[in-house]
Amino acid sequence: MKKVAVLFGGNSSEKEVSIHTGLAVVEAIKNQYHVEGINIGSDYTSLHEKLLDTDVVFVALHGGYGEDGRLQKYFEKHNIKYTGSNSKASHIAMDKNRTKLIAKENGIPILNWLILEDENDCNLDGLKFPLIIKPNDGGSTIGLYYCQDLNDFKNNIQKSFKQSQIVMVEEYVKARELSVPILDGQVLPIIEIFPKGFLYDYDSKYKADGSGYEVPAQINDSISRKLADHALLIYNKIGCRHYARVDFLLSNNNHYLLEINTLPGLTATSLLPKSAAKIGLSYQNLVEKIIALAFLH
Repeated sequence: MKKVAVLFGGNSSEKEVSIHTGLAVVEAIKNQYHVEGINIGSDYTSLHEKLLDTDVVFVALHGGYGEDGRLQKYFEKHNIKYTGSNSKASHIAMDKNRTKLIAKENGIPILNWLILEDENDCNLDGLKFPLIIKPNDGGSTIGLYYCQDLNDFKNNIQKSFKQSQIVMVEEYVKARELSVPILDGQVLPIIEIFPKGFLYDYDSKYKADGSGYEVPAQINDSISRKLADHALLIYNKIGCRHYARVDFLLSNNNHYLLEINTLPGLTATSLLPKSAAKIGLSYQNLVEKIIALAFLH
């Protein structure tokens, strides 16, 4: 029986989400593989001996070193097979600014934005309010704030800097929230998210009844094709593999790329599993498919 180590926890602000993902993965495959769940802290460099007899590592970490390429680079150095995108793609995708620049170069629509590296910098270079502030390298919408005016901006910018040394400021548009899951280079049914609150924030994502979902999203075929094409384009340009989730906004039939997640949540109620279920892929089968892809490359 093959051995799979499931890594979860970590030391990022998304630690709790990671634990839920990791435990769900362990439960799903415990009868198919010899599974070891590893709740890891801040030091991943001591993993090598623990993984000597492991066939594949299932990376159930979110954010921090688990998603920004550092852990992946460590695995590559030690010739350890693992799930998810490689170190280079992970590093690029975690950087929202770099992702937007790649999107812009390839004709994928994006909202106007700028990057700040100083919490006292209020030069917004012509951006129009309202604005959204968010960490450039964060996830789960932690550190995200809506700013109606400059006073709001000054009140919230320091809060966001507590989550990251680099903050993105992006123009806000009232829009539909759409997510495009990708598995093995194939687009799964598009999901529309209906947050109960004003924004699709942390509470909307993870609290019970925080949001409603529709799979597939009720959008016309032309928009669906554009979203699928642009999701695959950014996925391939960055060099992602195995699986990912690409998030968009849709306003008056105009769509805008928000970000790409190389390690999206994989609890039984997360978006990717919801979409996979619509094509008859159970949660267990989805996890097994990702592991099978890791064995191949």
